[in-house]
Amino acid sequence: MKRALLLCSTAILASSAAARGQELFDLSKVADGVYAAIAKPRTPINCNAAVVVYDEGVLVVDTHSRPSSAAALIQQIKSVTDKPVRYAVNTHFHWDHAQGNHAYPVAFPRQVSIVASEATRENLIQMGMKRVKDQIDAGPGQVADLEKRIAAASDAKAKAQLEDELKQQQAYLAEIRSLELKLPDLTFDKSLILHRSDRDILLLFLGRGHTSGDVVAYLPKQKVVATGDLLHGWMPFMGDSYPPEWVATLDALDKLDFDQIIGGHGGVKPRSHLRFFRNYIADLIEAVRAAKGKGETLDQAKASVAALLKPKYDAGMDGRFDGSVGANVEKVYKDLEAKLY
Repeated sequence: MKRALLLCSTAILASSAAARGQELFDLSKVADGVYAAIAKPRTPINCNAAVVVYDEGVLVVDTHSRPSSAAALIQQIKSVTDKPVRYAVNTHFHWDHAQGNHAYPVAFPRQVSIVASEATRENLIQMGMKRVKDQIDAGPGQVADLEKRIAAASDAKAKAQLEDELKQQQAYLAEIRSLELKLPDLTFDKSLILHRSDRDILLLFLGRGHTSGDVVAYLPKQKVVATGDLLHGWMPFMGDSYPPEWVATLDALDKLDFDQIIGGHGGVKPRSHLRFFRNYIADLIEAVRAAKGKGETLDQAKASVAALLKPKYDAGMDGRFDGSVGANVEKVYKDLEAKLY
């Protein structure tokens, strides 16, 4: 009887976790043995994941904002394969891509390696836990702001959405207060190639871009690349970036033979999106340089550059152009002031 109850309880927990995964991710097949786990809009955000099923196991690209999100995806992966996850890759060190690392050795003890570039591991050591602490410190203010907005909301639908955001934010803060930031235990400088009987999986550092350690996962046979935030479907966050090198790194990526892109955010994109995303960064640099050369202040440059680039790039940025272009202009403007390029 006890064993039956235990089995029943385990099944219920697994079912609950799988359901949680469906709340957080849409898991869809992209190519033979390759799945995109597209993160649904939640607060705080999760990144997308690429799931690669090969002959003896699974490789997952990126681990989301917290272990519970990663654990939910792990259960969802079990709907397409019973093979264990052998590798969990961090494309870079940002919170929404690496804070879920700990879920993998818990789910697959002594079976899984956390993989990253050496630069990403160093970034996690130097900045990872500090940024977790920053999130914890900022949390009460974010909760208080949501509570004020709920109190002021008159529309029932808007109020319900804000209440859901508040609930999610509170649960997130409770989880990261005890977060154990699991560091990668397998790193590389330029490339790591997994030769398997049914496919090769290439993990590549092509140069600095979104961060100093961006990794892409490339499947030449399936013609799919998973790129983290080096290339995705939203406006780029440029706070830790190297803009001219980012353009060069995307040019290096463009030399690979692939048809589909699983980026860190947004939907699965065709190869043509690479040139669109790359050209936005190149045009941004050129436009800010020209504005600064004409003597425009930062605020003036924000307005003029946004007006110049919006007609060409707004429609392809998932509705996020207006909310992000100012910060992108500021990043490049201050880099130019510092004579970084």
